[in-house]
Amino acid sequence: MLFYIDTRDFCRALYCPTLAGFMGSGYGTGVGDEPFGAVRQLVEEEDKRVLDSETRKLAELWRREGKFSTVFVEANGVVDKPGQDAESRRQAIRDSLERAGAPEADLATIERILSEPTGLGGEVSRFLVVHNGEPVLDEMLTGPRAWPDSSTYLSVPDLLPLVRHRQNDVVYLVVEASRGNGEIHAYRASHTAVLHSEAVEGRTDSLNKVQAGGGWAHSKYQHHSEEIWRQNQTQLASSIDELVRTLRPRFVLVAGDVRAVQLLIDELSPAARDISRPVAAHVLAPGSSRTALEQRISEKLEEVRRQDQSAAIDKLSAGDFENGALGIGAVAHALQQSQADTVLIDESPADGRTLLALASEPWVATAPEEAMGADVLGPVPALLALTRAAVLTESRVLFVDHGILPKSADVAAVLRWPTGPAIPGTPRWQQEQDQAARAQTQAQA
Repeated sequence: MLFYIDTRDFCRALYCPTLAGFMGSGYGTGVGDEPFGAVRQLVEEEDKRVLDSETRKLAELWRREGKFSTVFVEANGVVDKPGQDAESRRQAIRDSLERAGAPEADLATIERILSEPTGLGGEVSRFLVVHNGEPVLDEMLTGPRAWPDSSTYLSVPDLLPLVRHRQNDVVYLVVEASRGNGEIHAYRASHTAVLHSEAVEGRTDSLNKVQAGGGWAHSKYQHHSEEIWRQNQTQLASSIDELVRTLRPRFVLVAGDVRAVQLLIDELSPAARDISRPVAAHVLAPGSSRTALEQRISEKLEEVRRQDQSAAIDKLSAGDFENGALGIGAVAHALQQSQADTVLIDESPADGRTLLALASEPWVATAPEEAMGADVLGPVPALLALTRAAVLTESRVLFVDHGILPKSADVAAVLRWPTGPAIPGTPRWQQEQDQAARAQTQAQA
């Protein structure tokens, strides 16, 4: 079965229990145009099942009551092996959780799980959530770490490392082209496993023959070979075009024989050509290195992250922040009204404030008086409380570079509707902060 997750919209689906309208018109409805019609139907069914499962997993965890031990750590660094003191690292995690009040049942479970070999190489992190001695979430996260080590025992599980890791979890294609055949591989950025692979076998007659001499016969042979190459790349391009339409990757990298790559890009549809870039690496050749390809993948993923960040900042700042909220208080009040479309969080926040996590709507409060009848689960770090409320109100969460938010804010929100007319001579962001400060003062009075 062809399997994929459309991760360009993955974060949005992660926070939205309803997929209606999410899939977009690019998928089409014709399932009879083989071979891709039937494959597309299977893709959509599998995609919906997986996305629903991921959505339920996070939503259920953040709706559950009780206290949770949560650990995020470099996975192989806490496994016993020569040359590293894994036991002392596990003990440091245990001591931290014990000071926070975690029960012995949680501590024993975490010790046992962390000491188990991962079976994975390279950069691997482990994210573990335990409740009353039972592991409720245990995930291996591959690739560079975007969040520091953490160990917490709180009234809601600290899922921030997991949300951050999945933020740039885009789908992309890697195409390896030669004159006779080609390979297409689809990946998700945070996973080492291939989502989908297919090989396209083209004609190879005349491709490896050597013609002696020159003249008319040689020219005719060269023209014949060129036509075969072009036919092969047309066949490969057709497969790429369909995968671009169904998987909607953010980019396509094309490596291989220089002439084959040129012919292939020329044959792609405009939609596929616009997101395709050649890579100077002949990865199908025996003994070839993939270093250049892997470097280009890293560069493109960073480019995608910056594009998403820039677009969100532009929306936040448009019209004198008419559709924006700045600061913890203003964003909390926007989330209480389900008004936040996108919540932007500084990756290295300086504010150590806490907010109240609530058992039901409005999910977050700056003071008990704002709970609106919902049970108060307890105080938790402000960014955790806001991220949880964002997820539960179907808002997108986007972590941004440190210091990029206006007015040195730790958190901001792009709003679904404006807050009202501006007061002449006062910037709207200042009105939002003043309004939040007044509400907090009244609640504490």
